Amino acid sequence: MFKWFKQFTGDGERGLSKMTRDLERMIREGRHAFDEACSVLLDGADAATVRGDLLATDERIDHLEQGIRRQILVHGSVHGAAHLPELMVLMSVAKDAERIGDYAKNLFALTTYRVAPPGARHHDELQSLRRAVSTLLADAPEVYEDQDESRASEFIARAQDAVDECEQRMVEIFAAETCTGHDAACALAFRHVRRVAGHVQNVVTAVVNPVDKLDFADEPKIPEIPEPPQ
Repeated sequence: MFKWFKQFTGDGERGLSKMTRDLERMIREGRHAFDEACSVLLDGADAATVRGDLLATDERIDHLEQGIRRQILVHGSVHGAAHLPELMVLMSVAKDAERIGDYAKNLFALTTYRVAPPGARHHDELQSLRRAVSTLLADAPEVYEDQDESRASEFIARAQDAVDECEQRMVEIFAAETCTGHDAACALAFRHVRRVAGHVQNVVTAVVNPVDKLDFADEPKIPEIPEPPQ
């Protein structure tokens, strides 16, 4: 702990920059995990090879989040309330970044059921969303670092498009007269992709939203209940 303490007793801004870089690395690692899981799910990559890489990546993500938490504790002890809002934001968005790795593991778990290989139902839609969300994950670190509200707002809108499309695909599957086990597994895949998009959206909302409004961008909607037939 004293080594951490000495690291942040100088320039407070330097400490915040270190935590921000670690957060951005978490997002990059999350993108890697997401792409690897989808490569098995949608492209037929070797599951045994990817599994070890995915677990190692998730471990790195967890280690980075734990490091950010330690740095927050030390930084807050040294600098008091001066950087409290920034520290609260970092604590919140680091949890969002960590969840990306968890949902990548959930996607990988669906590979047991051969969810959507090329040529199968829902493959093209999942593949399109996979590309869109991977691009979001690639762009997020720079958008977060720039702290440009206009660029962040455009990013949030792109993420919302991915969230909405995943939701629409899920609803279409469940509304079909016949929903096979394959369809149900694909619906879960759409949900997991949706959650990845939602979490990276939450990270970037920190650029435009105050602390009390973080984590609400991807709140699930409650559908209207149709009137029963007369």
